[in-house]
Amino acid sequence: MIRRLILLALGIALIAGAALAVGFYLLMSGDAVRLALERQATVWLGQPVKIGAATARIFPRPGVTLHDVRAGEPVRLTLSDLDISTGLKPLWSRRIVDAQIAVSNSRIDLPLPFTLPEGPATAAPAGGVQVESIRSIALRNITTASRGREITISADASLSNGNLEVQRFTAKSGTSTLDANGTIRLSPRLDAEVRVNSSHVDVDDLIALADAFAPRAPRRSPTPAPSLAGRLVARVSAQTARASGVDVQQFETTLVAQGNRITLSPVSFHLFGGTYRGVLDVDSGVGSLRVTVRTQINDIDVAQLAAFGGAADTITGRLSGSGTFNGGGATIADAVAAAAGEGRVTISNGALKRLGLVRTVVLFFGRPASGAGTSTDTFDRIDANFAIVRQVVAASALSLHSPDLDLVGQGTLTIPTKAMDGHLDLSLSEALSAQAGTDLARYTREGNRVVLPAVIGGTLTAPRVTIDAGAAVKRGLRNEVQRRLKDIFGTIVPAPPD
Repeated sequence: MIRRLILLALGIALIAGAALAVGFYLLMSGDAVRLALERQATVWLGQPVKIGAATARIFPRPGVTLHDVRAGEPVRLTLSDLDISTGLKPLWSRRIVDAQIAVSNSRIDLPLPFTLPEGPATAAPAGGVQVESIRSIALRNITTASRGREITISADASLSNGNLEVQRFTAKSGTSTLDANGTIRLSPRLDAEVRVNSSHVDVDDLIALADAFAPRAPRRSPTPAPSLAGRLVARVSAQTARASGVDVQQFETTLVAQGNRITLSPVSFHLFGGTYRGVLDVDSGVGSLRVTVRTQINDIDVAQLAAFGGAADTITGRLSGSGTFNGGGATIADAVAAAAGEGRVTISNGALKRLGLVRTVVLFFGRPASGAGTSTDTFDRIDANFAIVRQVVAASALSLHSPDLDLVGQGTLTIPTKAMDGHLDLSLSEALSAQAGTDLARYTREGNRVVLPAVIGGTLTAPRVTIDAGAAVKRGLRNEVQRRLKDIFGTIVPAPPD
């Protein structure tokens, strides 16, 4: 009798379990659930959401898989496969506990036409499901398109107590591959702190990635409570990097993304044998990037810089300087090309290899050196204040000091064509002035030094310097008149006795 009762009880339990399983399967796989999920997601995001199909499973854990989920109008988010599993008992109480979520083969086109609603991310919408904890979140082969660049993402994370722990995050875009980990706090605002390492990073890729994941302002709720803008802070290190077409080493920065604002401060790296340290501020909310750059460079090898700019074997020395520049464009490189701003540079202990200042002076006085080749003008220091507008660099307060001559003046350099245009005063050293024995040299002396006006033209690779003979004659005549007037007035008005 007892044995029959036990068998009956087991039979009833099996039937009930089977009925429960079938009921769960029918409940979760039916169109009613799919439509309910569509309605709930549409209300939550404020944009149309469509789910192609919903299928359920019972073993090894109860769960549901959503296929072909599309959000936005036009569609900006497509989830090919979204799999969710959780404990059955909490699910009957509208709670998701110790869940597992997997998303694969999906695409997100930024910017999205919606933002997450205000309030904690785990809060349940009216009549919805409360998310308490997620054991694992797996993202595989997720393509994000941002500012003309496609970023492929994979990640492993978990959610507990309102914190998203990112164990592994990999992003690939162009030549950049980033590996990151960190913590994202979801309440009272989305606050992410991550560490990013890479063997190589492109700064444009980094900006696109930051723009893709920068927390946007939350969608306004009917309540008047103020909202807190989220923030992403990433400490980035890369062995090599590419910035505006320049390859650099030992790239380090702290990136802060908040809303449409992305700031890299400080940015430091090594390039052309020297160092760079500065701040890059990007506003991505105006259709194109608006960029402000504050720079400080030290001990740059000018020969390497000139070779990179297509003017090899023209100048040597070590360059240091600073400046502030603003520009706009679709990419950082475009913004740099359109930059405008001001700065100051100093080049020390170098040589001008093709300009031939000293040779030009010697030839001007009619005494060319026998068999002289291309001259090289060494200098102790070049200083200049400059402004740049539309790829034209205008140098003011330009000065050069060398053993043979000093110069002061101003000029322009057009970057695309490398064309130069400048007007200078060359002041010969006392030793070189003493060798200039012509009458013109006597006329153009100021004190013990000969001063000659000069014009610079040509290009960086084929510069041309000429003495402005007309201006030199006028200056010589003026100096001679002043000397003679001084002699006349000195005769009329004798000097006072000692």
